[in-house]
Amino acid sequence: MLRKYLYVGILLGTIVLAGGSVNEETEGLVKEEMKGVLTDGQAIEVDPLSDTDKGEGGSVASLELTQKEKEDYYKQYIEIVEQVMQKKMGINIKVPPMEQFQSKDWIEPKAYETMVQNMVDRYLTVERETLNAVSPTTNKVVTNLNGETTTTAYIYIPDITCEIEVTGKFETQYNAYHDRQLFKLENISTQAASSVGTWEQTSYEASLIDGGLTYSIRIEGIYSLNGLSLEKAFTIEFHCNEFGKIY
Repeated sequence: MLRKYLYVGILLGTIVLAGGSVNEETEGLVKEEMKGVLTDGQAIEVDPLSDTDKGEGGSVASLELTQKEKEDYYKQYIEIVEQVMQKKMGINIKVPPMEQFQSKDWIEPKAYETMVQNMVDRYLTVERETLNAVSPTTNKVVTNLNGETTTTAYIYIPDITCEIEVTGKFETQYNAYHDRQLFKLENISTQAASSVGTWEQTSYEASLIDGGLTYSIRIEGIYSLNGLSLEKAFTIEFHCNEFGKIY
């Protein structure tokens, strides 16, 4: 049975993924880490893949491979992780150097992909539950005299909920066809609302939805803490009522 232990930095979750079992010494260390939340990290045990998890990609048993086959598998492992990292979820997943792989670490790429996805699904579940626990009453919307509207968003980095202030500059105008005010986005800026870590916005992409009554904005940036940085993306919405009030 495949059993994989992952070490996740509690502040900036770096996860190093091999494919097979760890040795007894490492297993003991990881289990010791799992006893509680630490100041520098948190151990997460990924359960053995079930028959359902195996899918059609083949067995998760370790394989006897030639050097060329190992190089091909390793390349596929890298591609799998890179695809996940493109989603900018706030975790840093890495494949260890090829020379560190032991014979029991080599598994079918499909099984490796399943293992990675299972880990990601668990992370996203924790993220969703954590953010859902943040009271919506804490989200205050303020519009200043310059027409800039600021609201609060929350992002999740392993074991940390970060408050981000999102400020949108909008132009509102009466639309005779719709007989109401509509709005147009001019700019989006963000900043960390607390002193825990730093946040640097790198880009945003805005889309009008709801017949032009709502802006859905995907914001990307880099969250840094203790010299480590992670890419993170999140989505926030701004709405405009019939009188031009933005919220």
